[in-house]
Amino acid sequence: MRKIITFLGDRGALQTTYSYKDNLYTGGVFAEALRQFCEYDIMLVCVTEKAKENTWSVLEQLNDSRIKPIDIPTGRQTDEMWQTFRVITEYVDEGDSVVFDITHGLRSLPFLVFLFAAYLKAAKNVTIDAIYYGALELGNYKNGVPAPVIDLSEFVEMLDWLTATNSFVEIGDGQALANLLHRAIPSSVELQNDPSTRPMRNQLKNAAEAIETISLALSVTRPIEAIKSATRLQETLTQSAPSFEQRAKPFALLAERVVKEYGQFALENPTEFAKNLKLQLQMIEWYIRRDKVVQAVTLAREWLISVLILKFGLQEFMFDSKNNRKYVENSLNNAAEKRKPHPRSIIPSGYDEHFEALLEADELAKLWGQISELRNDIAHVGMRSAPLSAAKLKENAVLLYPRLQEISHALLPH
Repeated sequence: MRKIITFLGDRGALQTTYSYKDNLYTGGVFAEALRQFCEYDIMLVCVTEKAKENTWSVLEQLNDSRIKPIDIPTGRQTDEMWQTFRVITEYVDEGDSVVFDITHGLRSLPFLVFLFAAYLKAAKNVTIDAIYYGALELGNYKNGVPAPVIDLSEFVEMLDWLTATNSFVEIGDGQALANLLHRAIPSSVELQNDPSTRPMRNQLKNAAEAIETISLALSVTRPIEAIKSATRLQETLTQSAPSFEQRAKPFALLAERVVKEYGQFALENPTEFAKNLKLQLQMIEWYIRRDKVVQAVTLAREWLISVLILKFGLQEFMFDSKNNRKYVENSLNNAAEKRKPHPRSIIPSGYDEHFEALLEADELAKLWGQISELRNDIAHVGMRSAPLSAAKLKENAVLLYPRLQEISHALLPH
């Protein structure tokens, strides 16, 4: 159902001519003009006691059964504003389409309406079709200059872009932001009628896909892919800036924040493993700060193996999980087992001697054992006789990071 929500002032009617899309409409209050060009099922007219007494008659005389008054308080205190908020939201149902008119009423009204719009979109899946303002002060009825009608609804979208960007930057979930960019892509009709929009389509599509790719790569702990994606994201957002200005103005103001956040993981050549592993260490911290303990611990375990592979001069076998990488992992397992009070029998690895020759061997063995136990606890999803609590898992992950930093300083090239 399409509903207009309008507000009446208490100073009575003033016959005014409004200009909307090159057509003129006249009304004693803006709602009278609005009904002439805006289709609706119900018009909900918010009136204070004085407005009902002085102004409501203008709309009442239209004898339109779709126009209904709603009593609201004056709004002298915040409690009364909250009351207005509750009253209005009670009249809006799930999935409605809403048009707001903020021409009349208190000057605090535009601020409240934008909050109404944001709430209704999030809580009731409402579509905000328009937020109209009949700009009386920009017209001049004495000289026959009509008051222009301005639609402010695109500024409500700023809240959507802010929320989506914040979600991407703060928790790494870029899907909402990518969806907004996809929606900004010119339609097939626009592309057919105006071929100049095709570069915009490509730039917006590439930006959305770059955000989706790095978001997913970070979500499923793919550090190499995330590093490659960060490089592509940085380049894509820079190249797409002109299209943001034309089709996604809010993001034109926010893109720099995204580049700053994810640019820290960019690396032109991911096979520069010393730099790559330092970025992965930053990624572990990034996960920890966002309470992504599973990803942090999973990456930390593989990161230790990768550091030793580089230290042993085996970088060409960095991804050889069946042979060299597995043997280095075995040397870590063996070292941790040897240092237990009652070690089990072990199968020697070809890199045991390399490992024991390191000055940091004892710390590495201890750290490996703790990470392995933490990873196992996580992998069993609490289905153990004495699982760690979620809070304890996070605490242990936080305590790991400074020790990983020490290993980085000791074993990675500066």
